Amino acid sequence: MRKTKAFKEAVAETLAELARRGVTFAPATVADTIEQQITTVSERLGIQVRSAWKYFDAPATADRLAKSQASYEESSSEKGAGQAPMPPIDNPELALVLAGVPDSLAQTGGDLYAVIINVAVNA
Repeated sequence: MRKTKAFKEAVAETLAELARRGVTFAPATVADTIEQQITTVSERLGIQVRSAWKYFDAPATADRLAKSQASYEESSSEKGAGQAPMPPIDNPELALVLAGVPDSLAQTGGDLYAVIINVAVNA
């Protein structure tokens, strides 16, 4: 499906519509979304994929993607998502855990994964 002219035009048109709205998405994300939409339409209607293209609407797809991104950003910013909780640098417990890193590296023979697991468990 991705090699067809209709698919390439749909991706280009949807990206252009997103640009008009001031929203940026990776072309691969838009391509995945369009492929999923066309496949779903063809399966639900019991028609061939090439016939499902007449139901494709680039502006509507761009609207859905833009709204989805806006709601994601809104929900993420409200709750502080994406930012790990960090204790203050002068936290004595953090200093104690980090002080054990060199010893842990020596004990594990330089196995950084084991050291990270040890720090995570003790933190």
